[in-house]
Amino acid sequence: MTTMTRRGLGIATASIALAAPGVARAQGITMNLGHVLSATSAYQVIFDRFKELAAQRTNGRVTVNIQGGGAAGNEGRLIQSLRTGVIDGAFVGGSSLETVVRDFRVLSLPYAFDDHPQANRVLQGRVGEDMLALLEPLGMTGLGFGAIFERNIASRRPIRTPADLQGLKIRVLQTPGFVEAYRVLGTQATPMAYGEVFLALQNGVVDALEISSDAVVADRFVEVIQHYALTKIHQSTTVFAVSQARFRALPADVQAILRTAAKEAIQFGLAAHDRLNVEGLAAVRARGVAVTEPDLAPFKAIALRSYDAILAEAPNGRSWVDRINAAKSQA
Repeated sequence: MTTMTRRGLGIATASIALAAPGVARAQGITMNLGHVLSATSAYQVIFDRFKELAAQRTNGRVTVNIQGGGAAGNEGRLIQSLRTGVIDGAFVGGSSLETVVRDFRVLSLPYAFDDHPQANRVLQGRVGEDMLALLEPLGMTGLGFGAIFERNIASRRPIRTPADLQGLKIRVLQTPGFVEAYRVLGTQATPMAYGEVFLALQNGVVDALEISSDAVVADRFVEVIQHYALTKIHQSTTVFAVSQARFRALPADVQAILRTAAKEAIQFGLAAHDRLNVEGLAAVRARGVAVTEPDLAPFKAIALRSYDAILAEAPNGRSWVDRINAAKSQA
């Protein structure tokens, strides 16, 4: 079976041209996909479903190999591998894409969405499609937005009002948007590699982290925190992207099948992720962590002050905000 090299794809394309119509007689194609999360994550659920659909609908001619848990590199490396054609596809966070697609910074605006269902509805529509098109000039093709991670604050002290955030040493995603949002809220925003956070919390290097409910238990943070505040400051986005050069080298009918399979797999994964969120929050409570639901209005009023600084580096940021807000009112 060939991999998606130029030579292999050339043979596969020639086979289709010479054989009877249909994918069934095309020579085999292997796709290598990567992500950084665990085998129980929404990333893995979506890729497993995509693998199944791709095999079924091409009569076994497309084989998908999945490298999870960072086996193919961190998200920065995965993005570079997509752009250079080293890997066929990957799931990466929208925040990681900000480094190469500056307009993606709008997705790191605090309270850009009211909740993750709203974010999903907007990004599964025309706004999301147009944002994915921003990847094309950079050698990537977006097949869809995946799970939205509603990020709340897991901490060693209760968070009920913005005053409780003052001076809080909190680990945030390594993105300018997240750093600025939490700085404006009065915290000591501390970017840090995810693998270092558990020990940092345990040893008091940081007091808190912003994280989704499913990951609090899955990654054992319930062992070192006492409080979880549903602040909903960010709805962290994820993108299923493929290498543009490698994807375009596939036969047109295979491309069409894989695009449809990706959309269906994402919908399957979104439902699974919703269940993980509910189960995760229940597990947080069951482990004795105090869950609070603060009034969000005061948090929003302060967080909005970060918009100018975050959008300063997004060339078309204001127009994207307008489009997102218009879509929210219709969602």
